[in-house]
Amino acid sequence: MSTPRAVRESQVVMSQVMLPGDANPFGNVHGGVIMKLVDTAAGVTATRHVRGQVVTARLDSMSFLEPVYVGDLVTLKASVNDVGKTSLEVGVRVEAENLLTGVVRHVSSAYLVMVALDQQGKPTPVPALIAETETEKRRMAEAKVRRDHRQRGDQAIRAMRGRRDARSTLESWRQPGESVMVVGHRGAAGLAPENTMPSFELARSLGVDAIELDVHVSRDGALIVMHDETVDRTTNGHGRIADLSLAEIQALDASGRKGTDQTPVRVPTLDQVLAWARGKNRLVIELKGIDHPEIVARTIDTLREYRMLDQVMLISFDHHALREARLLCSDIWTGCLYVGRVADVVGLAGSCGADAICPTLALVHPDDVAVAHDAGLAVCVWTVNDPHAIRYARRLGVDSITSDFPDRVRLNA
Repeated sequence: MSTPRAVRESQVVMSQVMLPGDANPFGNVHGGVIMKLVDTAAGVTATRHVRGQVVTARLDSMSFLEPVYVGDLVTLKASVNDVGKTSLEVGVRVEAENLLTGVVRHVSSAYLVMVALDQQGKPTPVPALIAETETEKRRMAEAKVRRDHRQRGDQAIRAMRGRRDARSTLESWRQPGESVMVVGHRGAAGLAPENTMPSFELARSLGVDAIELDVHVSRDGALIVMHDETVDRTTNGHGRIADLSLAEIQALDASGRKGTDQTPVRVPTLDQVLAWARGKNRLVIELKGIDHPEIVARTIDTLREYRMLDQVMLISFDHHALREARLLCSDIWTGCLYVGRVADVVGLAGSCGADAICPTLALVHPDDVAVAHDAGLAVCVWTVNDPHAIRYARRLGVDSITSDFPDRVRLNA
């Protein structure tokens, strides 16, 4: 049993002058710089308490109260507020001093949850915390309230998702013996005209586990398979999908061979793709035309009609649309797309009832993968075309890789 430690034994104070490289052209320090310093201070504090390895599990809250400027002396005061069995909460207060005037401002506050790990990388018990002063006791009491809120929130997420385990589902989708699911982006977009039947057929021939496609709504209510909101880039036509009829869209050539005598390639509807894929290919459908009020309900109704709810995952950058999908159909699998470093990936997924997080690979941190997996969430990255990036994604342990060149994902195991 480890010896309990007083709060004062783990406190850390760090200072750093802000330099031009830390700021934008107007002299304001980037929030990401402050967040990195906060994470560093919290990590040092937790390490001092545990006297062992720790990782950031959660950024419980981060408040930016005032801007920080080039030349300011930023001081971070970090302290362990509360401990659980294998985790501990660290509070960080950030102050900025103008060295010319001596004025000190409270510019930011944050609470982070750190987890102690043993030499095998597994959670390990942490020493108990002794609060000696009234201030320390107050902070500990407040931290326990936050811990209760986190636990209730996690329970609500689990209740919303039920006993679903997206990782197990995606494992059943991929080929036997494979460690990752291969998803063809818009079919095989690097090898054939994107979001067309030739592209989907090529992806099938390359042995993908699923095919990703995008859906918009036409002027007359048809579900159109296309990425952009206009037909300009991928066809020989012009205009917004929402302003064109199904007949007008299907008269266009999506082959990319404009001005030739070769047979044109038509823009497919979702019905056509479902009829082709049913019982043969699983699909990942991105809801693009989310400004259309009926796209979510129409898509789910169409999936029901083809009895393909268990063969499809819906994804979107619009997390309100995903939440609507989950409310309309508790059986549908969903994944939340996002760009950026999210402080709480489990909370992000829980807010819309998603089964998977779908970040761009460049912004994925190993901690994100570990935290998501611990919560039963799958991690699906996009769009990964470079062989080195594919191998890196595999090393991260992600569950799904989406690529314009799905054959490369198979080759770079």
